[in-house]
Amino acid sequence: MIKIITLGILIILGLSCILPTIIGFPFKSEGQAVGEIIIVDDENDGDFVRIKDALNYANPGDTIEVYSGTYDEHTIIIDKKEITLLGISHELGHGYDTGKPFVNGPGTDQDSLIDIKSDSVTIDGFRIENSGGIHGNVILGISEGADGCTISNNDIAHSTSSCIWIGGSDNKILNNNISHTVIRNGITLRDPCNNCLISGNNISDVEKGILCWDSNQNTIIGNKISRCSDFGIDLASSDYTTITGNSIEDSYIGIQNYYSVGCRINNNNFINNYNHAQFLWGWPIFRGFTNRWNGNYWNNSRILPYPIIGAFIFIPLVQFDWHPADEPYDI
Repeated sequence: MIKIITLGILIILGLSCILPTIIGFPFKSEGQAVGEIIIVDDENDGDFVRIKDALNYANPGDTIEVYSGTYDEHTIIIDKKEITLLGISHELGHGYDTGKPFVNGPGTDQDSLIDIKSDSVTIDGFRIENSGGIHGNVILGISEGADGCTISNNDIAHSTSSCIWIGGSDNKILNNNISHTVIRNGITLRDPCNNCLISGNNISDVEKGILCWDSNQNTIIGNKISRCSDFGIDLASSDYTTITGNSIEDSYIGIQNYYSVGCRINNNNFINNYNHAQFLWGWPIFRGFTNRWNGNYWNNSRILPYPIIGAFIFIPLVQFDWHPADEPYDI
């Protein structure tokens, strides 16, 4: 009898492990969110017609699938963790919309068009445009304390201020097309924003392509930056920044390093800029020598090292790229 009872317990335990997989129940380990899929479609073929309503309904860990169409919304606030906002580039049902779902802001004096206030949020596959007003509000903001978020594969354009503003740390901005700001920047990293990855973005027709402002240990890699009226990349008191494999073209100044130390600026293309690079060091002066330029392409083939002109207060200084590239990198 004891053997039979023991065998029965073992069978029950085994079934409890394999049945959820067999019948399709999600298996959730401790601390892991397994979310619901919520459908948004502007022609009422899904659960909601507005993104805001779906977010109000959602719980942490949910995925909101937004189908192709136009969504005239603003002040979209994401304040729940692990929300995924996923754009679907085709119609749901019998409509005729195609392409990335279009979040169309009012272009007037509103708050940020999309404001992320929680951790581990993903926004992927949208066209997001038209934030504005006299205060110059941004299109997409990641608030201070919102960490580990991913903004990827979006087309973000037409803002009076920055297209993307980042205040949190450990965030990723990947493979977006970012363009056309009246003032400000394509991407702004603002204190206390640290350890972020900015990669694979196309940034054009803005004041500054990427501004790092009192933010440290960020990586800027593989971006194409062009037609910036001020700087392609501006490092303002942002230490230990890595800038590698970017192409900066047709801008006023390619890179400015302002009081930042320990930076590595390697293997980038500088093409057709009015001034490719400059720097300004602060006190103590020896800290500025911790910055390194190496292997960059400076608009044409060179045999001699390339000089980068800068200053300490009003004292002229020079740094060198000792091993400039002979030809542009394929970026």
